[in-house]
Amino acid sequence: MNLNNSNRRYRNRLLVGTAMVGATLLGFGQSAEAACTLTVSPNYVCSGANTTGQIVPSGIGLPLDLGDFIALALAPANPSVTTDPGFSVTTSDPFALGILGSGAVSYTDANSSALSSTTGIGLGVVSLVPQVAPPYYGPNPGGSVTIDTGGAITGALIGVAAINTGDGATTVNATGDIQSTDASGYGVVVYSQGSAATVTAGNVSGAAVGIYAINQGLTADLSVTATGDVTASSSGYGIYAINGGQQLDVVNTVLNGTPTFSGPIAHVGKDLTVIAEGTVSGGTGIVAQNLGTGATSVTAKAAVTGISDTGIYAFNAATAMGGLTVDAMAVNGATYGVYAENRGSGVTSVTAKGDVAGTGYTGIVAVNGTITLNPDGTIASVAANANATDLTVDAAAASGSDYGIYTYNAGTGDTQVTAKGAVTGTTGPGIYARTSGKNLTIDAKAVSGANTGLVAFNFGTGATKVTAKGTVTGASGAGILARTGTTTTGGVIVDAAGAGGGLTGIQVENNGAGATTITATGTVEGGDAAIKAVSSAGQAISITTSGLVRNSSEIASLVAVETSGGPGN
Repeated sequence: MNLNNSNRRYRNRLLVGTAMVGATLLGFGQSAEAACTLTVSPNYVCSGANTTGQIVPSGIGLPLDLGDFIALALAPANPSVTTDPGFSVTTSDPFALGILGSGAVSYTDANSSALSSTTGIGLGVVSLVPQVAPPYYGPNPGGSVTIDTGGAITGALIGVAAINTGDGATTVNATGDIQSTDASGYGVVVYSQGSAATVTAGNVSGAAVGIYAINQGLTADLSVTATGDVTASSSGYGIYAINGGQQLDVVNTVLNGTPTFSGPIAHVGKDLTVIAEGTVSGGTGIVAQNLGTGATSVTAKAAVTGISDTGIYAFNAATAMGGLTVDAMAVNGATYGVYAENRGSGVTSVTAKGDVAGTGYTGIVAVNGTITLNPDGTIASVAANANATDLTVDAAAASGSDYGIYTYNAGTGDTQVTAKGAVTGTTGPGIYARTSGKNLTIDAKAVSGANTGLVAFNFGTGATKVTAKGTVTGASGAGILARTGTTTTGGVIVDAAGAGGGLTGIQVENNGAGATTITATGTVEGGDAAIKAVSSAGQAISITTSGLVRNSSEIASLVAVETSGGPGN
């Protein structure tokens, strides 16, 4: 799947889906036989094994008409629903349990009650104050949503839905198995305009999205934790979490019977955190998109799979100020394995403790800057980002159809790439590391690429150091290619075990200040020269070898070691 204009695509496609969620939750159904009874207002208790859908407050019918809106507006605020042992709903009605009201709306289920709708929603909890003018809901001071249940919940369209238009917290703790059964269904949907939004779920499945969380609280944090496995279809999303975006027309969608989503893209919210303790799979595995002002963190403690697209997609907009962190195990994507783009400020860090593969494009992408993609989804260019600082990649092993690892620090800090296992680029370099910041450091083992094995480009102001403890090969170009710009000051150091390339084994082009130092302890060979070192303005060149160094073409006019521009050249 083409990732060109990826941020717009992710926003629009899923936000329209969220509008459908709002319409489904509030817009269909009919009055139910009450099994959730009022005790001491505004408290309700649900009991018994039921085959009809339940709505709180009782007397509200769906779809909402004027009388229902008046009744809802006059109903006591802060409806709280608890359960008796044995409560359950299994129904063909378009909802199993729906709770609507203003203020603090809560569902506390200490009995792991099972809820199932074969046509609509398993559990829906909504906090809003209805009004007659657009957007058909008004200020909702103290509005919050709380869900706490360990029950198994199934909906044809949505398993669990939580919508909060108030200024309070949204808290969802749903640890039972949750699923939607429709071909375009959602497992868990959370939409919050209030303060902190926190989602904790167990095993979740939904064809369109497993867990979908949208936070539009002005300075609110969003946290999503999946303690079990999360699955979506080959065209869906396992976990999708976003700060900001467009506003859902919750009640307008209900009244018109047509999903709507309106307004400009809002850059709201603060920190965004996603923690996946079980496996995650979908067309795209995990999306974490921060259009707000804080930090973004993705932690995946088990395998993540993007069946038709990216394994993990992590994005900071220019407004995000806290850095971008991805900490994963094994990741596999049909396009990119891990894609981390930081247009905001702070440090970008990608750690992969398992193998990462991007079978269509690149294994790991880590960028401080703004990426522009080609029409085919590959990376075309990266624009500068003066607010970002350091960039770090620490990987076990990585492979990609284009690059194994692609890093570009268009910020102001240091860049460090560590690869503890094999890195392979099928049609491009194994490792491509470029910076316009300060120091560039690469520490790798075995690296191979179709053209160049390992590329180290430093057009910043610091030193460049490449350490390769295994053999580095570039089939048609250089095994190791290091190049510096005129503003670099720390020289170039290459320390390699062995290297080979169609043109050169090790090639260094030093255009900045400082000496070039090359050490090779194993076999180094290249079609034109085994080692080639170029200084632009008389910088010192030092080459030390203890293994075989040879010109693999065996042409007498070509040399094993070639230097130019240094003292005495």
